[in-house]
Amino acid sequence: MRHHQKKVVVIGGGTAGVIAAIAAARQGCSVCVIEQNGYLGGVAGFGIPFLAFKDGHGRRVVGGIAEELIEKMKAIDASPGHVGGAYWNGPGSRQQFHLTPYDPEGYKVVILQMAQQAEVSLQLHAFFHGVEKDTSGRVTAVWVTNKDGLVKIDGDVFIDATGDADVVRRAGFPCRAAKEGQRLQNVSGIFVLGGVSAERALDAMKAGDHLEGWDDWHTRIVHGDLVEGQKGINHFAGIMKPWQDARSLAFTAVSWRQNVYSLNISRTTGIDGSRQDDLVRAEISERNNMYEIYQAIKRHVPGFENSFLMTTSPMVGIRESVNIAGLYTMTAQDVLEAREHDDNIARGCYPIDIHDPKGGHTQFMFIRDGGSYGIPFRSLVPAQSVNLLVAGRCLSATHEAHGSTRIMATAMAVGEAAGTAAASESADVPSVDIKALQKQLRQQGAILNPDEVIA
Repeated sequence: MRHHQKKVVVIGGGTAGVIAAIAAARQGCSVCVIEQNGYLGGVAGFGIPFLAFKDGHGRRVVGGIAEELIEKMKAIDASPGHVGGAYWNGPGSRQQFHLTPYDPEGYKVVILQMAQQAEVSLQLHAFFHGVEKDTSGRVTAVWVTNKDGLVKIDGDVFIDATGDADVVRRAGFPCRAAKEGQRLQNVSGIFVLGGVSAERALDAMKAGDHLEGWDDWHTRIVHGDLVEGQKGINHFAGIMKPWQDARSLAFTAVSWRQNVYSLNISRTTGIDGSRQDDLVRAEISERNNMYEIYQAIKRHVPGFENSFLMTTSPMVGIRESVNIAGLYTMTAQDVLEAREHDDNIARGCYPIDIHDPKGGHTQFMFIRDGGSYGIPFRSLVPAQSVNLLVAGRCLSATHEAHGSTRIMATAMAVGEAAGTAAASESADVPSVDIKALQKQLRQQGAILNPDEVIA
């Protein structure tokens, strides 16, 4: 690909959007990122781990900028890297389970430095307001609200990395939008506790004392490296009963530093994150839920008696809201049958993971033979659009397929593809030279096809 000074505007500087911006800037584009928070990285700044770097056989299926990010975090003792050793015992298969824990504060610094080194222009504390497009369907500018007021930002190519397809919707392109009564995965706040004894908690799980699931596949206990040369329990999961009654909550606990655990346990149902009223209700609900659950855990759950609350996520995590109607819509069969596409631009490998829209326990469906699947470029292109791409969880997928494609390592791989495509020689996104795009992605270390995965 020939480098040009295209102007690329990325709306949303979250987990996928910041990677897209770095990719486009490294290809010589002038790149502006519009981000509503004061930091880059979105949900990746919450303290939850990266999942789906490795498939059910321990083979790495995500490379490129995402893997570079992990290496940079390892270099400053902000991540131990990829750890494994546990297994999913899924229906008809026994597959390896891997995760990549990291210090969210180290992540925020590293990803900011990577964006600065790529000379990405940042519009932080800036809210996407609206779109201008011409009669051909080409987006010509976006409007942003920031401390200076209403600002117009024009560009050649636009990447919607809002998670909720805000730009695509405002531009009038079709989406699989949430409708009344539609199943939407529940939402969660994440909190980090210090002073946790995972060893005591696991003894309690064996005894069924406020923790259950010792003999179940979802326990997924990972013993491995922590940061600063420490070793410990990186991950354990199951069912917790924080109160002195029968109420139970599915949870995961993840550690990158001794005695520090990030808990994904709280949830609110019936939320459409693309709607203002729902989003406000979710923030209020989860803020209260997180503190109530923390207090109950500290009182009643062995291993957490001496715990203390370190941080809570700055906003609620939305698993599902709106997906675009793209040139190709990924289905459950694409994921579960490990299908490939001629226009693969990234790979996914996480099971379909659906947090029950009604508030029950999480449901998993496993990929055939513990493998991985291709993500086609067409799923990043909104139908009827000319110069607009998406990155992250709002790509074109059904409810079931979205349960896998939304995972963060996958979203970062998709972000790199979107940013690289935006920098291509083509004036229009639907006519991007796929072979040239794939060649460029491979040169950047991306993994596109099954024979490229790294054992």
